Amino acid sequence: MTTYPFNVEQLTRLKGKTLLITGAGSGIGRETARAAYKSGANVALADWNEKDTQALLSELKSAQAGVTADRIIFRKTNVANFEDVLEIFQLTWKTFGTIDAVISNAGVSSGEDLFDDEIDPESGKLMAPKLRSIDINLTAHLLRREIITSSAAGILDTPPVYLYCTAKTGLIGLMRGLRTSLIKRNISINVVAPWLTVTAMVPQGRLALWEGLPLNQPATAAHALLLPVLQPEINGKCFFIAGDEIVEFEDKLHETQPLWMGSKQLSDSVDEGQRRMIGVIQESRAIGL
Repeated sequence: MTTYPFNVEQLTRLKGKTLLITGAGSGIGRETARAAYKSGANVALADWNEKDTQALLSELKSAQAGVTADRIIFRKTNVANFEDVLEIFQLTWKTFGTIDAVISNAGVSSGEDLFDDEIDPESGKLMAPKLRSIDINLTAHLLRREIITSSAAGILDTPPVYLYCTAKTGLIGLMRGLRTSLIKRNISINVVAPWLTVTAMVPQGRLALWEGLPLNQPATAAHALLLPVLQPEINGKCFFIAGDEIVEFEDKLHETQPLWMGSKQLSDSVDEGQRRMIGVIQESRAIGL
């Protein structure tokens, strides 16, 4: 187990950096915005929840009373809509210049049930399943390259939120697919996967069920999201958050690969195959094939 300690004094390194945070109006996103702004960063807030995000905007602006420079902006944003995403990126760049980090935190946990069939009352035909969870929790993240909020649901069985689990697993796959390519463009990508975190998304009954087990506060997940901004050398990691402890999974997963693959020979062969394939793909792109 690789544990990453977090010293809040590190946050001073954010001063002058520009962060774009989606899902900034509540929970983990709100705490991330607070920490970044109070540490001197320029912050762009993106969220569909206008009321809560405006309240956060007012809170943080009042905290800088007497300061001339305005370091925070907000745009109501549907992260599943490309034009909305483009607009917040352009607004952030026009206002602050270079964007140092995008924290892709927006997500929903709806009362989905994949096994509930819905029939069109007019045609009598089976209707297509509602994929809002996939659209917001997975597809929307394809529009950006950044530090992504996944979930323990991307690692552990999490019925009955089947689509949520699918989307959060997909985010880890997205990070793994991009980490060897983006770094060559001086862009890092990492995933944070919090276990149960005390936010408005978690029903009170679930918290009662959790008695005696590790719980996270939103501020710890926020620190994990900010860690790769503070330490740019971090790339391709999956940080699991449990009991306010930040644990990295990817290094140990590879270290134990011979064990879970069943043999060192197979593990070595897979590593060599990956080295060859990734190398060929990157060479092909370099020459425009």
